[in-house]
Amino acid sequence: MPHRIPLPFGPTLADRVAGKTVLITGASSGIGRALSLRVAAAGATVIVTARRISELDQLVAEIQAQGGKAHALPSDLSTAEGIDKLADQVLIEFGAPDILVNNAGRSIWRSVAESEHRLHDFERTMRINYFGPVGLMLRLLPEMRRRGSGHIVSSSSLGVITDIPRFSAYVGSKAALEAVMRIAANECHGDGVLFTDVRIPLVATDMSAALGWNGYKALSTAAAANMLTDAIIDRPAHLENLHGALSIWFNRVMPDLARYGLNQLHRMLPEETTRPSPTPKPTAESPTPTLVPALAHD
Repeated sequence: MPHRIPLPFGPTLADRVAGKTVLITGASSGIGRALSLRVAAAGATVIVTARRISELDQLVAEIQAQGGKAHALPSDLSTAEGIDKLADQVLIEFGAPDILVNNAGRSIWRSVAESEHRLHDFERTMRINYFGPVGLMLRLLPEMRRRGSGHIVSSSSLGVITDIPRFSAYVGSKAALEAVMRIAANECHGDGVLFTDVRIPLVATDMSAALGWNGYKALSTAAAANMLTDAIIDRPAHLENLHGALSIWFNRVMPDLARYGLNQLHRMLPEETTRPSPTPKPTAESPTPTLVPALAHD
């Protein structure tokens, strides 16, 4: 079922993207892949980027086989060098995209209490979820402003407004990105550049299935892509589903009850003790234990 009911007199996805250039990060799988296929079918020239080159090539081939236009630019947005390399390629070959969709990301599922000596979990999450999209925006926004048009869409999290347990690293990075997006929107008001945060709930993927959220209804990949297409079509400052809208209301009207309920949820969820000893100095590349997985979409 689509996330929104299209109005007979409103714009369509084709109205927004046909003949336009759309850059989508984290496009090799999941939500980014689904969105890339959708906007390409609507007439956009899609620039897809991620670290996995073979998956990007397969996506481009599929889009082109369906008569669409797509280009693959592999990148690693977890480093400043990777951000600059991608931005340079995009600006030289295509100019600033008409629409930038910041979709690449990763999530760590672990409570604050079990995160002692694991600052690297927060650091690597911030690199991809925050510094990656912010760095790309800093490079592409000036040309959008000079041109007088552009739309920056970022995949955020429903957790930003629900404070869901175990996702402090992930939600913290998304909340920081939302703050930058809000300030950029204020500074660019009247310049023709729009900004949208899409607060996506937990999405059903192979990795999220291992989180232990038994009984929690996760959003499908297609439904999550629907939310991003809604954002491109309607261009709101923020977009969340009905669950998100109800959560905002509930947190404002009954904050103590909301906090109690979330604490009870936290206590019901299983948790593996993963604290390393104080002696080792974990690096940004330290592995995440498989029983408490990291989610990523790139």
